[in-house]
Amino acid sequence: MNDNPFAILTDEPVPDSRVGVGDVIAAGRARVRRRRGVVTGVCAALVVLIVSVGVAAAVRAPHGTPSDPAPTPPSPTASAGCVATRLPVGEEDIGSAHTDPSGRYLVFNRAPDPGLVVVYRDGVEVQRLSAGQRLQVTAVSSAGTAVGRQGGSPDGPAFRTTAQGTLALLPKPSGALSVSAQGINAAGDIVGEATMPGKKFRAVLWRHSAPDVAVLLPTPSGSSSAAHDIADDGRIVGDFNQGEQPVLWNADLSTTVLPTPPGRPGGVAQRIAGDWVIGPVNFLAMNGFDAATGRRTGAGDIPPARWHLSAGTVEPLVAPDIFAGGNSVTADGTVLVNRFDGVVRWTGATVTPVPAPRGYDHAQIESVSADGRLLAGTATKSTGGSIEPFAWTCR
Repeated sequence: MNDNPFAILTDEPVPDSRVGVGDVIAAGRARVRRRRGVVTGVCAALVVLIVSVGVAAAVRAPHGTPSDPAPTPPSPTASAGCVATRLPVGEEDIGSAHTDPSGRYLVFNRAPDPGLVVVYRDGVEVQRLSAGQRLQVTAVSSAGTAVGRQGGSPDGPAFRTTAQGTLALLPKPSGALSVSAQGINAAGDIVGEATMPGKKFRAVLWRHSAPDVAVLLPTPSGSSSAAHDIADDGRIVGDFNQGEQPVLWNADLSTTVLPTPPGRPGGVAQRIAGDWVIGPVNFLAMNGFDAATGRRTGAGDIPPARWHLSAGTVEPLVAPDIFAGGNSVTADGTVLVNRFDGVVRWTGATVTPVPAPRGYDHAQIESVSADGRLLAGTATKSTGGSIEPFAWTCR
């Protein structure tokens, strides 16, 4: 396979921008860049998308102890050596863009109704799925199956794409009001959360061998839980009590609470690649709850951090204007982080920028391949225009 599966698209012309949803988002981002105080409010709003709650099983002590945060350059100083290419999916506003761990698949979904999901394999469109309501893709497997949720609520319903080009709804566990899907592995195991009565939430697993059965993951009695991603070896990452504790479910579904950096209690284990996990920490700075949804809210600095599972360590990224959403990690521990002034790659020792596409003022990365060579995301112009889908190929 060509090292750049999107080489056939490099000459694809970028369409003229048009007024749309991108105007509002770009204007908001510009205001945030000017006013640091807005960052905490936006990060707090992200809790609705990445945190959850649950009930049942004891938690073992974490392996190892937290490491002291290593010093990190305050701003990027070099190019990441990436080239951006727009995919020709038309001029629809794009809500999000994802790649799979192998880098063969790219999946984009349209933001406004009616919902649209477009799937590329090796640079060629292979599926175009539509629905009468909004569709939000959250993850893609290395077999090309996308998962996500329908409608405008973070509570689903959850769906997966099928080889037949249809959307299949995921079943709810007994007593659940709704479900959402957050992650999927190569085998097709899917994880997410279920909304239970009384504004409670539970982490859920749908095994590929029994897709019609929703399994509630072990959770301490009286607590809430959410699952956000699942590795090919069956390990699952998530959190207890809406960011009170980041957690790892081992392959046998025993649980390990992950350490948090000193002075930054609470966190969400959001994505896993190999032995590395990424997610925001300091979640207990947001000590409010939305009475309508039962989810954690409030203002607070919630920087991303990465965990090295075998070493039992955690390391926060210390840099200004960090946007807590859309973080991704590669198999070697490199982290992709969205900042309000652009995307950066963080190795623990260096922070380097990922350039926005030429003619665009802002880019956001949603996911990265396991080897770090393919990034999927969107770009906008602060002067107006739609949110447009891009793939970045990196050295």
